[in-house]
Amino acid sequence: MTRNKELYLPFAASLGLILASGLLCGFWGGPWAALAGGAAVLLAALIWAGVTWRRYKKLRELGEYLASVYAGGELLDIRDNREGELSLLKNDLHKITVTLRRQSAQLAHDKEFLQQLLGSISHQLRTPLTGMLVMADLLARPDLPAEKRQEFTGQLTAQLERMQWLLERLLTLSRLDAGCLELEQKTVALPALLDRAAAPVKVALELRRQTLEVDCPQGLLWEGDEKWTAEAVTNLIKNASEHAPEGGLVKITARGDALNLRITVEDNGPGIPEQELPYLFRRFYRGSNAAPGSAGIGLALAAELARAQGGSVAAENRAPGPGARFILKLPMHPGSL
Repeated sequence: MTRNKELYLPFAASLGLILASGLLCGFWGGPWAALAGGAAVLLAALIWAGVTWRRYKKLRELGEYLASVYAGGELLDIRDNREGELSLLKNDLHKITVTLRRQSAQLAHDKEFLQQLLGSISHQLRTPLTGMLVMADLLARPDLPAEKRQEFTGQLTAQLERMQWLLERLLTLSRLDAGCLELEQKTVALPALLDRAAAPVKVALELRRQTLEVDCPQGLLWEGDEKWTAEAVTNLIKNASEHAPEGGLVKITARGDALNLRITVEDNGPGIPEQELPYLFRRFYRGSNAAPGSAGIGLALAAELARAQGGSVAAENRAPGPGARFILKLPMHPGSL
């Protein structure tokens, strides 16, 4: 308590009052009155000093506890239910320390996730970049045959298109993480939305001689964002095409009720191993049946786009099989039926 200089003046004033009280009592009532008055005032001063010393002791303990927490020490429950400003201070400090520790843990988790994310992105970009550099060197050779030049040019274009696709989806994921992706709220005709979703994948379906079946009522309407919902469905169709066999089937079914819109995408491929079902929507996760060159972000992006609109995506195996089924569920807002 001796370090608390703000107590010096009150303490000196108390001593002065004790002396003044003793002198006055002695002047008016004699020595015994002076002693009694001085003792009473001294006792009051001692009580005041004891209470103050106890409060400052508790404050010092709180300071030591905060220093320990700052150094990474264990969090303790310092709350109490007594009345008074010190109890309120303890409760507030407990809330603050718990909140800061949670934020610190979340920051550590985010830092680790960012490191893994950057590693995965660099790996995804390094592979096509390496191939493009090799093909660029080959294309620079003057003695390269015309047919090889055409072949390498086609491969270089394909790698550039793959990199563009990857960067666009990574950018969309980053915008979703930052919460700055603008989502529209308007009435959407589901047949038009499914046509928009299937358009980017039709060439791949044709090359693999796969059949695309669409089962959607013509009058089905929904309120939401057409562009980003179509992007989510495109990723589901692309995934189904990659896992369906040559000449296989990809089927899209859309149904709506008073609560939800359900868009189901199915294939007749080998299905999903049961142990991989919990991890399908993790970023950069590639299952054992993943297509060559798969980046592992299509399903994750579909799930994030659904979640941004209050929906979800689930995966299961068809019963009876073979094949996998992905169900995109979105809330059906009033007036959209």
